[in-house]
Amino acid sequence: MRYIVTSREMKEYDGYTIEHIGIPSLLLMERAAMEMALILRKRISPGVRVVVFAGTGNNGGDALAVGRLLAQRGAMVDFYMPGERAKSTLETRKQLKILENSGYSIHGNLENDEYDIVIDGLFGIGLKRRIEGVYLRAVEEINRLREKGAFVAAVDIPSGISADTGEVMGEAVRADLTVTFGYGKAGHYFYPGREYAGELLVRDIGLSREGLKGCAPSYFTFSRGEIKELLPKRNPAGNKGSFGKVLVLAGSVNMCGAAVLCAESVLRMGAGMVKVIGPEENRVILQTALPEAMLYTYGKRPDTKAVKDSLEWADVLVCGPGLGKSETAALLLKELLSQGSKPAVLDADALNLISERRELKDAVLGYQRGRIVMTPHPGEFLRLSGMSREEYQSRREGALRQLAQEYGCVMVGKDSVTLAAWEGCEQLYLNTTGNDGMATAGSGDVLAGIIGGLLAQGMEPFAAACTGILIHGAAGDAAAQRKGHYGMTASDIVEELL
Repeated sequence: MRYIVTSREMKEYDGYTIEHIGIPSLLLMERAAMEMALILRKRISPGVRVVVFAGTGNNGGDALAVGRLLAQRGAMVDFYMPGERAKSTLETRKQLKILENSGYSIHGNLENDEYDIVIDGLFGIGLKRRIEGVYLRAVEEINRLREKGAFVAAVDIPSGISADTGEVMGEAVRADLTVTFGYGKAGHYFYPGREYAGELLVRDIGLSREGLKGCAPSYFTFSRGEIKELLPKRNPAGNKGSFGKVLVLAGSVNMCGAAVLCAESVLRMGAGMVKVIGPEENRVILQTALPEAMLYTYGKRPDTKAVKDSLEWADVLVCGPGLGKSETAALLLKELLSQGSKPAVLDADALNLISERRELKDAVLGYQRGRIVMTPHPGEFLRLSGMSREEYQSRREGALRQLAQEYGCVMVGKDSVTLAAWEGCEQLYLNTTGNDGMATAGSGDVLAGIIGGLLAQGMEPFAAACTGILIHGAAGDAAAQRKGHYGMTASDIVEELL
């Protein structure tokens, strides 16, 4: 696990290390510069032309130090500071003095038109307003140099990107590489900042983790390499009953694919048994596509006793993919919610029904808190919350927390960057896997099945949601590598599961 932070939180951790631990800020600056210079060293050979764009803040000081270290390795480095040097921070003034003492000049205008490497240190994580004036022109110049073939490396974050939201503050540097220090910042992962950052590397410079106790990070995440550790342990002496029974209430007439994708994902994640409830018209398709699944199919209306028996049989419940919003669909969801405590995943039409029918929302509110995982995409989120799209986009993180609290559920907010919230956890889970090829019909049905399969093996709902999101995105990345972002389908994601 690793943390992802906001600009305010990062400043708190820096301040704690400097003021309480006693490590001077200039030493932290040198450590950061050394880490970045080590990364860039493989690109340095005698005669390589480098230009440093330095602002007057500490980000500029970092960049100046990086340029100095590269010059010592044989690079031909120009130092360019478009702002007023008198406004420089104490640390940046010291870096300017070190450069002058070492025989380097700092220019107020760009000296040349051809460079191999550009170091972007105009603005760091503290930027709160649109870039204007000489700095706007400097950002445009960096991007122009990149278009001509220069490799652009950003110190901490590309100048012009909000460290909290990933928003472009008027104009921003498009980096090939971003090296950040201590922790990744939220703006590195939210779009469009994620795209502007290029390759992102996070490096340790010795910040004290004690600072986390006084200011909890806003986000945490997992990496692909942690998947095996996160998965529930398998009992080598177990049987199909040992690994959980999942009931999937999914599919409607002409919408059988969602049930297939969801149920198959349940099994692919290691659950022992899956049973699907759906209309009689889907029987042959289900038996052909997924012979491993048990079925209960109904004609015009499901038998209440058969549904209750199935609910009693199951350890975990999944409802919604392709379900539709008919009276029959509402009846099935009502029966599920009347059960009251088994781990459950509600997706797609289950969420739409809850947003439209007060009695179903009340049933969710009466369910044991923290036992339901809801997986809304933005449209479903708006219907559940009653928010406008503009309000959702401006305060998505807070809105997700609010909805998780209101419904007493684990809330998975599916989007280009998927988040998960639960009232029992201070941090939001922020997913870093996945790609735009996953924006395809059925992808969400796969995620619902993945989470259901993990719940069946004893994972707690929030842990199952976070792990499921990670695995879903990793499978999507593998599918994109094999099929391409344009050609991949939800079935390709299922094929790549573990």
